[in-house]
Amino acid sequence: MAKLLLHGKLARKALARGVARLAAAVEPTLGPKGLNAMVDRPVGTPLISRDGVSIASEIELRDRFENMGAQVVREVSMQTNEVAGDGTTTAIVLANALIQRGVALTDNGVKPVDLCKGIDMAVKRIIDAIDESSRDCNEHPEYLEAVARVSATDPDLGDLVAEAYRRIGNEGIISADFGVTIETTMEVMEGMSFERGYISHHMVTDREHMEAVLRNPLILMTDQKILDPSILDQAISIATEENRPLAIIAEEIAPEVVIKLLGSGGAGRFLIVHPPEYGHWRTAMMDDLAIITGGEVLARDLGKRIQDVTRGQLGGAEMIRATASSTSVLRGEGEREAVVARRNQVQRMYDVAPPNIEQDKLRERLAKLSGGSAIIYAGGFTPVEQKRKVQLIEDALCAVRAAAEDGVVAGGGTCLAQAGPVLDNLTAIGDIGKGIALVRSVLTQPLRRIASNAGADADAVVDAITSGPAGHGFDASRGVYGDMYEARIIDPARVPASALVNAASVATLILTTETLVGDLDEGEADPTEGPALGGGAELLGRQ
Repeated sequence: MAKLLLHGKLARKALARGVARLAAAVEPTLGPKGLNAMVDRPVGTPLISRDGVSIASEIELRDRFENMGAQVVREVSMQTNEVAGDGTTTAIVLANALIQRGVALTDNGVKPVDLCKGIDMAVKRIIDAIDESSRDCNEHPEYLEAVARVSATDPDLGDLVAEAYRRIGNEGIISADFGVTIETTMEVMEGMSFERGYISHHMVTDREHMEAVLRNPLILMTDQKILDPSILDQAISIATEENRPLAIIAEEIAPEVVIKLLGSGGAGRFLIVHPPEYGHWRTAMMDDLAIITGGEVLARDLGKRIQDVTRGQLGGAEMIRATASSTSVLRGEGEREAVVARRNQVQRMYDVAPPNIEQDKLRERLAKLSGGSAIIYAGGFTPVEQKRKVQLIEDALCAVRAAAEDGVVAGGGTCLAQAGPVLDNLTAIGDIGKGIALVRSVLTQPLRRIASNAGADADAVVDAITSGPAGHGFDASRGVYGDMYEARIIDPARVPASALVNAASVATLILTTETLVGDLDEGEADPTEGPALGGGAELLGRQ
């Protein structure tokens, strides 16, 4: 197939035009007063979003060379979203500014390689400064709620995300899904939970809520059928010696066995539930449960006999709570190292699993091994509104996790805008110095765009913030200046850092591009064929 070629300045300018067109669609969404973008879909309702990566992923340009630039910069937002979960629009703002100004510099004779070397030097210095200035969320737990509110752009959604994180913890699994009401609600499942309940309502200890609760029980786990009451004599004897109730998770239990257990102590003393899942998923889930509780599955395949059970084969937990349809095992007595090893093993399986039911089941196992899970159900009057809320919840979840791991910095573009002085003692000669100056000149672009979207004087806002004390910024939602930490306008340190790193990475790629190669469609006329017409007229076919 024939190819179209574009070289030198023309190539970089074509890429820059594509970047500018993508940025024009994404940048108006930045900040608390950013506007929505509406994207048509072949089927169903349009996508209405203020999420930079969601908008960028839908954009394809007609011009093949401009589209190359747009697609490369789209990767900036996607990579930032994977690393930080937020800051996707900020990354595009920074990338667009670096590329437009960098292309102008290369057109004036600046060497692209030296220019990019200066960019890399400046970015490294700024990232180090961001890390040093971040505040630890362990010392200020209230910052997590603030991060969630800022990222979700809705206080109620932010509070819900922060509550889910507090209840589940850093190792738990939190997800978002579509609700069935107009209200946004949350469902929390603590510990190891599965969809199997008690086999007899006579085991209920809390009749108001119809729950069977065992405190500090021993747990017998087996995939065998229990048809004779005498098979359980050894397990019952061990439980009696330790004065602890006994929970039995078995595939099938004969009615006479249930009658004997109910007659030997009844509710609060014994609990019988069926094992979760089916087939090989049941085997895997039972093994997970054994590791969490510190026991062993008495498997038929391994020749284990229930009547020969030992104390070491019985698991334990602080509490088991069962309803008619579900059971939760809370705070099992398994060794933490073994649980972590098992979770890491399942995580590796999840990473390589195809995106089908297998991945869904592995994600469910991860949640159970992590100590619990929470699902936030997005409510709304229309599916469009629900889609928007799900996006906001997912952004807030990623931002909260990033803040818990790396700390927080002043938000609203303040952190990057005030980072310029760290480059004062970073000197270089020639075109390398111009690369450093280029990075410094774009650090205020996110702040400038936030102010512009809020209807404020962007130049005045930038001057006030860059000359003001550290941590003081512009509250675009109220149009006032103040301490961003006190106003709870903060970002995870990972957000501006990853946005700047990814923006600089794609900018250096475009600035060092000399040739573009595109396919010539079948039957399409090559605009460069034939005699030169002069004055650049032979290029008109590409416009």
